[in-house]
Amino acid sequence: MPKAPLKPSRSTGKSKKSRPARRPASHLGSRSSSKAAARPTRPSWLESLSPARRLDLLGVLLTLFGLLTLLSLVSNTQGSITDGMVTFLRQVAGWGTFVLPLAVLLVGLGIVLRNIEKMPVPSTPRLAGTALLYLGILAVMHLLVSGGYDLAKAGRGGGYVGAFIEETLKGAVGQAGTAVALAAWLLVSLALMFDVSIPDLVHFFTPLYLKVKQLAQERPVSQPEPAARKIQPMDSRSTGEDLPPEFRPLQSPPALATAQLTQPAGMPAQKAAKPPGSPAQPNTDHPQARTVTPAGPAWTLPAIDAILDPATPVAIQTNVDHERGRVIEETLASFGAPAHVVDIQRGPTVTQFGVEPDFVDGRGGNKMRVRVAKIVSLTDDIALALAAPRIRIQAPVPGRNYVGIEVPNAEISRVTLREVMESETMQKIKAPLRFAVGKDVAGKPIGYDLAAMPHLLIAGTTGSGKSVCVNSILACLLMNNTPTDLRLVLVDPKRVELTGYNGIPHLLAPVVVDAERVIGALQWMQREMDNRYRKFSSSGVRNIVEYNARNTNGDHLPYLVVVVDELADLMMLAPEETERAITRLAQLARATGIHLILATQRPSVDVVTGLIKANFPARIAFAVASGVDSRVILDQPGAERLLGRGDMLFQAPDASAPVRLQGVYVSDSEIQRLVDNWRLIASNVPFSRVPEGGPVDVLPPGVPLKQTPLWDEMSLDEPGDPLLPEAIEMVRKEGKASITMLQRKMRIGYTRAARLIDVLEEKKIIGPPQANSQVREVLDFGDESEGTN
Repeated sequence: MPKAPLKPSRSTGKSKKSRPARRPASHLGSRSSSKAAARPTRPSWLESLSPARRLDLLGVLLTLFGLLTLLSLVSNTQGSITDGMVTFLRQVAGWGTFVLPLAVLLVGLGIVLRNIEKMPVPSTPRLAGTALLYLGILAVMHLLVSGGYDLAKAGRGGGYVGAFIEETLKGAVGQAGTAVALAAWLLVSLALMFDVSIPDLVHFFTPLYLKVKQLAQERPVSQPEPAARKIQPMDSRSTGEDLPPEFRPLQSPPALATAQLTQPAGMPAQKAAKPPGSPAQPNTDHPQARTVTPAGPAWTLPAIDAILDPATPVAIQTNVDHERGRVIEETLASFGAPAHVVDIQRGPTVTQFGVEPDFVDGRGGNKMRVRVAKIVSLTDDIALALAAPRIRIQAPVPGRNYVGIEVPNAEISRVTLREVMESETMQKIKAPLRFAVGKDVAGKPIGYDLAAMPHLLIAGTTGSGKSVCVNSILACLLMNNTPTDLRLVLVDPKRVELTGYNGIPHLLAPVVVDAERVIGALQWMQREMDNRYRKFSSSGVRNIVEYNARNTNGDHLPYLVVVVDELADLMMLAPEETERAITRLAQLARATGIHLILATQRPSVDVVTGLIKANFPARIAFAVASGVDSRVILDQPGAERLLGRGDMLFQAPDASAPVRLQGVYVSDSEIQRLVDNWRLIASNVPFSRVPEGGPVDVLPPGVPLKQTPLWDEMSLDEPGDPLLPEAIEMVRKEGKASITMLQRKMRIGYTRAARLIDVLEEKKIIGPPQANSQVREVLDFGDESEGTN
């Protein structure tokens, strides 16, 4: 009987021979656990919250805890929980029990209200400084009573915390060392809490110390009134009548006293008549140096409300900003980059929308945040949705956890010079060369100190606001400084921008409008710089601040500011001499109080060379034509997306990235009032503001508007240029002469070669220029010995 064939298995359809072995139960268990581990876990509700919402939750909890604890301390009826909490706090903090809940309440409110303007940002150093200050106060309170832990148990002194700190320090450094250590502790805590340096903190408490000392000694101490804007002269002995004509001022000798400026070479020197009984004047190492002591009546700084116009309020429609924020969220969500607007900062020119990226589903079902690069790549799409001409994305905003999208405003509000100068930011800058820059995208006023820069480079196309920026800087300097403290050298090749400042007592010379004379002015500034360094060396000081503080007997050096309105003209005329002089001044003149401000409307590599740019870390870039020009100014693109009319990128020397600002605006009428004010003060005529629609020129007849430049005779030093004999020999040998030939063979610049040609023509060695040629005919072929005499 045949055997029945084997039936295949129902489950696999294969024979038992080929069926794989059954896996053990333990392996099945691990497989199920691996599936459970691979299953995506949903984040908790706390993890799903954004960092901003977590901060809000923390601020609310701290506020509630501080308020509850404070009410428990002042309440007569307490519950079991609050009674135990109050007892615990009294033993821990002692007399500082009320400070702890109050500090927690303030910290909580600061976190909740962190986005409000003029609120201190609750940063980690501020919180650490607050905590250290509180602990130091507890230790000081316990040190004053010296009660040990028994006093802390009774809830007095500084509690257990103060007792522990006090006992630890006394065991380590003793009683006197503990007092010194706690004083240093409190000083460091205050510096961290208020985010200031130790020297600034010491200067802040100096008036308080003098006041306490005055009350303790019962002796009046004369303190200068900060509200007075009158500055007394350093000395009132010299009248200036004995000065040579080149140094005589307008009509008031003290108004234009050169304030210890060195007399340039080639100018006559006369000794000042010394009245009987006056002390001897300080000598200088330089044989040509001469000091002029400022004298006469006190200078009076102009009043801000009499010179500058007030700001005009602008109506702001907040619903428009919220509508644009909604459009931004919808646009980003439609392109697969969901985000939500968490902050809106409206500035005078642009409004910055703080966009925080949301989470999207990633691989394996995990949540991942939208990349910042994806939001940046949607710049043109966002501009199209908002119907904006151009937008700028700052990713991320420094100090914030969101991306900033800067959208132009439909109505641009003007930033006046007066509102920025009267702001709290400018009042905090205690420097003579402070000036107003503008307002940032959040509407916060920005000011800076020119001495800290120490030089400034301004570039931008025509109509971008470059000249207005230069005028605003000059206006700030003239509003805060007298001619005793500040002198100006203005260069204006265009002859229309800065010539209106002629006649003010701050000018060392009339506004230089001839480009050929700029090199002489820069050479005079170098000689003045060298002479000041000789004075510093003989006095044993390092900078102008120390020198003026030590020499209080009338030898006062003013700051010197050189403003060049158009650098491109100078670089085309004499590039080598201009670059060499500017570079040397920028490298060495900071300590002597000499500062440069250069402006140009052609930011190309042949105008703003690498050597010049390396010595000008502070730069202002207005709207430019292309990204190449922006890279020349700021070493990065961005200026080509500016809107013009004062919209700028300000690169501070201590900042890693430029900041977008709207520059301040100063009108022509304000500048005219300021200039007329100083002209009339120099002429001893009282100033009165001209009513609207009145005459512009309020100067009385007879007020001179001309000054004698200090570098008239600096073109060629007597008895002649050192290269003059070589030039005479060369033209006689060649049989012809031209400026180009002298430049090529003698390796000099255009300005020097042209002056040598003029001297050769004066000496009748070469003839006048011909009609269609620059080549001159040689007239004198005398001997070499005769030509070199």
